[in-house]
Parts: sequence; C-alpha cells; structure tokens
Amino acid sequence: MRVEGVSLPVQALLAALPRATGAFRASDVAAPATELPPTPRPLQAATSVQMLVALAATEPPRERRRRMVAAVDRGLGLLERLHAVSATGPVAPAMLAELSDWVEQFVPPDDPQAAEIAHDVELRVRVELARHERLA
Repeated sequence: MRVEGVSLPVQALLAALPRATGAFRASDVAAPATELPPTPRPLQAATSVQMLVALAATEPPRERRRRMVAAVDRGLGLLERLHAVSATGPVAPAMLAELSDWVEQFVPPDDPQAAEIAHDVELRVRVELARHERLA
C-alpha cells in the first residue's frame, strides 16, 4: 500500500523504521507482567432478617404512614358498604362475615394519631356487628 502526499520529514522517519517481515507475530513481543485483581465474588441475595429490618427502617415516612392507614381505610370502606346495603334492605351474612374477619385481623397502627382514628373505626365496626347480631 502506498500513501501519497506524505511530507518529507515523515517519509524520512518511515524509512528509518525497520520493515516488518511476514514471520512477525504479536506473540513474539513479550507482554509486561501485570497481576490482575482477583475476580469479584457474585452478589448474594439479601434475604436475612437483619437486611429486611434495615430496609424497613429506611422506608420513607410518607409510605409507612400510607401503609399503616390502608387497613383502617379498608374497614371504613366496609362500613360505608354496610350502610348502603342496610338502607336498601337486609344485610347479607357474607358482608357481616367480612366485617368480622376485618375486626379479627385488625392491628392498630403505631402512630398515635392514626391509632386514635383506627380505634374509632374498629369500635364502629364492632357496634354494627353487635347491632346486626341482635336483629338477626
């Protein structure tokens, strides 16, 4: 291959370089000995209880509060449905069973303000259950 338009000083430098023969291979040149760093170990899945507790502690307060009041909101929704159904006629036993299940599984939130509201909702659910048991 011939390159044209090369300046005279560059031609002189190229002429001074030794020519490579066909027997030249890259393996003929000794590579500098460098020690590679050890390969990193694969990451282990974080499944320990301590890791889960640490993740829960880093949960944003807004998300924690939303999660705490979700159960209270479900109870309130059940009360609203009960009111709508009882205004139109007799209440189905399945709805009363759903309210009863909610009361059994309910755990009040840790937040004092949310716990106060949750207690009011729980009390109202218990009153409605007692009222419907007496009517039945």
